[in-house]
Amino acid sequence: MVASARRTMSGAEIVQMTDQSTAAVPGVDTLVRRDWDGGKLMVYRMAHLAALERETAVLLDTDIIVQRPLDHVFDQPFDVALTVRSHSIHQEDGTDITAEMPYNTGVMFTRRTAFWTKAFELLLGMPEQSHDWWGDQLSVKRAADTGLFRVLELPCDPYNYTPNDEQEAIEERYAVHYKGRRKDWMRRRATAPAAPGAGGGILANLLKSIFGRR
Repeated sequence: MVASARRTMSGAEIVQMTDQSTAAVPGVDTLVRRDWDGGKLMVYRMAHLAALERETAVLLDTDIIVQRPLDHVFDQPFDVALTVRSHSIHQEDGTDITAEMPYNTGVMFTRRTAFWTKAFELLLGMPEQSHDWWGDQLSVKRAADTGLFRVLELPCDPYNYTPNDEQEAIEERYAVHYKGRRKDWMRRRATAPAAPGAGGGILANLLKSIFGRR
């Protein structure tokens, strides 16, 4: 992810938000660390965002590959720009929870840190099971619904696209999200031999190093 962001947006500062022991990813400009005991992952994630001292930022999950520059999104007026799902999410009992979590938080754009402070505050008031999973998406939706912020909704396709098949043509998407079982797709795609004259060697070498340790 870091290498792809560097390749497509070479002038951007890349900030890694992590715990006290995780090594810096090659290519990161700034490292922001917070204590973490390994529990309540969503609380930990939202605490990082609430404390980030940068008003303008693109927030990316680690399983994202950025394929095209994203800076043009900031030409539009917003406090936060969120990518909206185009499909339903069903739990094991068949319940559709898309209304509660319409936004995929793998790619987000922000101009106001106050939004994340509010989302973090809302998350802390939610049931504890939300603190371990889903809480980031639930709190982002509730913060957006307060009416206190200008929210721009972007389609997941092409800004936060999840492929359905490993061989799918994805070249025209701005950011591709290899969530869940797609992690192996991400590794194989990024480490495939480059065509003559093609870029991407840094990304391939980085991912070989990361996945080789797992």
